[in-house]
Amino acid sequence: MLKKIVNIKFLVLAFCAFTLHVTSQETKLRLKGMADVPIPGLTMSMTYEAKGGPLESIKEINGYAYVFNDYRWEIEDLKMKKNGTAWNVEYTVPKNCGFMAFRFYGNTDNGLVTDSGQDTGYLLVVFKEPKVKMPGADLAWATFRNKDFNSQFNGYFKDFTINGDASEYWLKKEVADHGENFPKFIDTYIKILKVQKPEKFDELGHRFLGDFVKKMNGQPEEVFLKVHSLYLFDLKDKPKADSLETVIQKQFPKGAFMRFKAYQKIMPIADAPEKNKVITQFLADFPYTSDVPDSQKYIYDNIVKTQFGYYFETKDYNSVLALIPTMNFANLNDAYHQNISKALYLKIVDPATIETMAVPMIQQMQQKVNDLSYMQGIYWSPNQATENAKDRLNDQLVIQIRMYDMLKKYKEVLETFELLPFQKRYEKASVNDIHVRALEALNKPVIEVLKIAARANTLSEGLTAKLKEAYLKEGKKESDFPAYLEQLKKENNSEEKIVLMNPVPAPTIKVQTADGKEKQLALDNGKIIVIDFWATWCGPCKKAFPAMQQLVTNFKEDKQVEVYFISTQETKEGYKKEALAYLKEKGLKLDTYFDLVKKGGGTNNESFSKYAAIFKSSGIPRKVVIKNGQIRFTSEGYSGNPGQLVDELTNVINALKKE
Repeated sequence: MLKKIVNIKFLVLAFCAFTLHVTSQETKLRLKGMADVPIPGLTMSMTYEAKGGPLESIKEINGYAYVFNDYRWEIEDLKMKKNGTAWNVEYTVPKNCGFMAFRFYGNTDNGLVTDSGQDTGYLLVVFKEPKVKMPGADLAWATFRNKDFNSQFNGYFKDFTINGDASEYWLKKEVADHGENFPKFIDTYIKILKVQKPEKFDELGHRFLGDFVKKMNGQPEEVFLKVHSLYLFDLKDKPKADSLETVIQKQFPKGAFMRFKAYQKIMPIADAPEKNKVITQFLADFPYTSDVPDSQKYIYDNIVKTQFGYYFETKDYNSVLALIPTMNFANLNDAYHQNISKALYLKIVDPATIETMAVPMIQQMQQKVNDLSYMQGIYWSPNQATENAKDRLNDQLVIQIRMYDMLKKYKEVLETFELLPFQKRYEKASVNDIHVRALEALNKPVIEVLKIAARANTLSEGLTAKLKEAYLKEGKKESDFPAYLEQLKKENNSEEKIVLMNPVPAPTIKVQTADGKEKQLALDNGKIIVIDFWATWCGPCKKAFPAMQQLVTNFKEDKQVEVYFISTQETKEGYKKEALAYLKEKGLKLDTYFDLVKKGGGTNNESFSKYAAIFKSSGIPRKVVIKNGQIRFTSEGYSGNPGQLVDELTNVINALKKE
């Protein structure tokens, strides 16, 4: 053990830690009602007020708690209910909990925003009775607030951290008060020793673990594995680790260590039939039971996905069907995405054959959407894991709709649409096309679907024409249709404000014209320059061209705006001819150039590579808007909605004109 503390420094640290605890209680203005002395089983009724914090402008707020429960970190949801401008928060302290840290969050278009009380935190130490802390309380207090030990909490604190001396003090208190639980946190003890005594760590670590190993008989395998890991990775003592490995193999022949060793032999096998044979034997030797620790569930996830892929590739569809009921939601989603969706997209398996597997997979996913198979340690709370599963189910339902469309099963198309949340049904123009096609095939009215898609700004060219046709049939004027369409968009109240970039110098762009001449584009000529980087092999690039053609047409007479299309990242022979032929075939009148080939390279990405370096991505299509030689806006990819793309770039251009 570490030396007994007699230094006054540690008494000061203890006082400071207590003061911090009190101060944080006093400054938690956004979370009120935390119990002064929380005890297991106590239900706390609290109030969260977002005003003044990072969640102030967010309408839907949720929360969870990091819980140190019987010396293990867990994550649990908070029960929250809106109450005026505040939220009522209810949480019951778990039975073996020693420490809690609350966090609140809200989803935005720019990602997840959280509130963890800044650098004071919403923290509570739990008591068995007044003045008697629960086992684990001091250990959690020692490590949660130290940056060397709290990386798994997703940046709970921004800047605050206690030093190693303070962590050492509270760790020693844990040992003094609850020494009987020491095997549960021996790894933390050694790691703090490593941080505190780096120059003596090898000597002290070997001495301490040597004494501890002599008394390990009767301990669960988990303790043996912790000590084995400490020898192997922290002390770099492979002989001692190997010696302990022999003991583990003898005492726990079907335990976690031997399971992992057997799994390690599977993944390197290149021959698929041989790998499947070894997997079958692995499952016989190490069946999936409740004894499998959470940390090893990934083994079975990987194995079942490997099996699914093998059976699917070898067209053993009966084995696929037998496997489906045994899979959890996360496995089903991954297998659907990697096999079913891919096969449909590449048209490598007949859709009718795919249907025999896709239908039971979706049925199983619907049944298991709440199985929490997306829980990954404390990365997600149960609510977050379930919401992620629902999102993934919706994604696969859209693929299912595309499959039914291929099969011309329009009744099933509409039935599957009904399973989607309302907003999800109208997210993409291509899916709206399917929706309308199914309605028309079944002689059902389409006008409301057209209007809803217009409000979401997700009409394809074809559906825009259908809406226009219906509009004219009502006796309206063609010249009034654009205003009518704009009015429908405004009804959705989803207009997003364009955020321009802080000016970044635009790298020089040198290109080759269609007739082979080199040219440098003028990027600082006082005009607003819109550039579309694309390639012949890029499907989304080409799908976005009709929208870009509309943009070009809209600004054709505007002398302040120029739009350039630059073919880039091509490697195959004849890409110039192919590009020009494609544009001609589709009737596109786009001002197209070709990026130059780098010296010594076979790819024409000399100019684009400079922009890719700025944006830290080489993905295309890439739109870049430049004014006065400065990059002011960029976007990557294509949503599939032409109206949204045209409106976005139009709004950027108009915003730059107003500057």
